[in-house]
Amino acid sequence: MSNDIRRKILFSLLFALLIYMALALWSDWHDLTTALLDFPWLWLPLIIGLTLVNYVGRLFKWHWYLRLLGIPIQRQDSARIFGVGMLMVMTPGKAGEFLKSYMVKHVTGTPMAVTAPIVLAERMTDGMAMLLLASVGLFAFPEPTARWVAAIVFVNFILTVLVIQIRPLALRILAFGKHLPLVRRFADHLYSFYESSYLIFRPRNLFISLFIGVVSWVAEGLAYFLVLVGFGATVSAQTVLIAVFIFCISTVIGAVFATPGGLGGVEGSLVALSSSLLSLPTAVATAAALLVRFCTLWLGVSIGVVSFALWPHLLAGSDTVRRADASLQEVTEQPLTVASETEV
Repeated sequence: MSNDIRRKILFSLLFALLIYMALALWSDWHDLTTALLDFPWLWLPLIIGLTLVNYVGRLFKWHWYLRLLGIPIQRQDSARIFGVGMLMVMTPGKAGEFLKSYMVKHVTGTPMAVTAPIVLAERMTDGMAMLLLASVGLFAFPEPTARWVAAIVFVNFILTVLVIQIRPLALRILAFGKHLPLVRRFADHLYSFYESSYLIFRPRNLFISLFIGVVSWVAEGLAYFLVLVGFGATVSAQTVLIAVFIFCISTVIGAVFATPGGLGGVEGSLVALSSSLLSLPTAVATAAALLVRFCTLWLGVSIGVVSFALWPHLLAGSDTVRRADASLQEVTEQPLTVASETEV
């Protein structure tokens, strides 16, 4: 692992400590500890189990994307790369997740420009799934900025998919790029990137990935529901819908903040929304936010740490990757090959 990535992860951990200390002090330390002591901790395995459903779903989607593009990789190698990649969520804006493309290249020799669209597709389809889950109450959210950001992300996603699928238009844009000095050197790699994106975002493939995303994020939303019930929220279908809405929209807001793991943005949104929509006391809402984040974000980071400790060779030489988009700086003379949809 490069020294730059190590520094970013260390910075993220220190930033998280400051965020959580601030939340604890703001919500009243005594009330916060009382709420945590009263929580039914026997529910913890079930909460973690629902989080693992999310991770298994995302792992399945990751490997399915690799198969879709015809990447010759074994399931165990794919799972190991996914596990190590979970540590990279703690890099600012999750830029370190592009190292998954580096690890695939390290294992299979596949150029990073071919697999980089998978990382983008994972983020985009996860975001789309969360927006779909939160859409019922999205525009009722009192913060105008959140509504506009969510709407802009949704519209940009649709426009991007349309441009990718209108092949003549996309090829014209790529051809035009060859005449631009700043783009010319990357033209061949952009073409490989486009070919991968085109297949990934075909309507059938997009529907499958969105379905996986919805199931995955519903599981984490239900985990948050159990946390809320453990802290005294009413057990009802309405509470389930509100819990899923709060969790999904808070995660989207955290992604917009672009802080490591959405730190600050996610926790603040969870506390604010659960307090206003479920009338939870501030200390209880804070306790629920901290607990669900330890069972989701920090569980994933722990899996990433263990995976890196077991298979550090996957990141051997990654210190030469200076930028998250270093894939576009590769030079390869091999033509791109992708699996047809019937082969997946």
